[in-house]
Amino acid sequence: MPASQSLKPIIAVNARWLLAGKLEGTGWHTRSILWPLIAQHPEVNWHLFYDRKPHPSMVPKAVTVHVITPPARHPLLWEIWQEWSVPRALKKVKAAIYWSPDGLLPSRKTLTKHGLSSQTMATIHDLNFLHQTDNMPARAASYYRRVIARSAREADALLTVSETSALDLQASYQLQGKAISITGNAPQAAFIPHSPAVKADSRKRFSQGRPYLLFVGAFTPRKNVITLVRAFNRWKDSRPASQLALLLVGQVLHKDKALKDAIAAGGQDIILHGRAEGDDLNGLYAAAEAFCFPSLMEGFGIPLVEAMAAGCPMISSNSSCMPEIAGGAAHLVDPLDVAAWTAAINELIDGQLPVDEMVEKGLIRAQSFQWQQSVDSLWSRMEDLLSP
Repeated sequence: MPASQSLKPIIAVNARWLLAGKLEGTGWHTRSILWPLIAQHPEVNWHLFYDRKPHPSMVPKAVTVHVITPPARHPLLWEIWQEWSVPRALKKVKAAIYWSPDGLLPSRKTLTKHGLSSQTMATIHDLNFLHQTDNMPARAASYYRRVIARSAREADALLTVSETSALDLQASYQLQGKAISITGNAPQAAFIPHSPAVKADSRKRFSQGRPYLLFVGAFTPRKNVITLVRAFNRWKDSRPASQLALLLVGQVLHKDKALKDAIAAGGQDIILHGRAEGDDLNGLYAAAEAFCFPSLMEGFGIPLVEAMAAGCPMISSNSSCMPEIAGGAAHLVDPLDVAAWTAAINELIDGQLPVDEMVEKGLIRAQSFQWQQSVDSLWSRMEDLLSP
């Protein structure tokens, strides 16, 4: 290593969620913070730990890449990666700090056994695995419950993405005396509202010209898509002549027969779009009659901010962090009350909701969420750990 490099502080990062074409919440968070963080701090020697060879688009400039095995895609392999592979890699690079954006850290016992003095940072997005136990396989949930609890207590710096999640962490793990920094999320891109003409073009592309309600997210149990689908079907039964469609954007990540049957019952009125990003996603939000987000629990809920930035009115669940993130710009509904969601759709279409006011509030609220704020917050904690 050149002498100039050896004088730089060494920071290692868990980069295993940087998966090209498959970025979900943790991956977007990692990418959106890491790229500007590295660019703004060339005085640091950055080392990124992947669990498989990364696509070039998932590697920022001016970093050292380490592919450490095994590929961590199963609870047993997670354990090996965290407790065997990562500590050895940290020892090899002599890291001063190790940041894990998924909240999973090697145990302090293991680090001590390897003679490591690396400071650890964990970003824990939410405690879904603790409160919504049916949202992931039992073995995975068990691993998360055990390791996240330990990581939250042992991390030298603890971060999360919303005030709601910070309070949940403090209450769930008795962390009242521990500082928790907020490194919130922001839209994937610079989303903007569209003109009526552009909206009409988007509807031609995405919904055969029909007006539509929009959902964006992974089809997991906690996203609670089934409540929205059932409410929409019920509303369509009362308005069979309506051209309104329900457009679902995202991937099915869990086998869910009830959801599959509910979608099938909607026939051609329910459109499955698959993943969308960038300009396409902006167009989907901007042309929607409303963005509908019935999620049971979120650490942040990035689609809420994206919808607001695109000038889309929102109907959201009133649980978890959704009221905090929406900040008064959404019509809030009990996520498990199908009748209430049906009524909300009816109020929207009949002009009973203050749509213009919701859009105006949303555009203002969206400006509160900027990635640079989170970059600065994260770097501030890193500076604290680097200080003698």
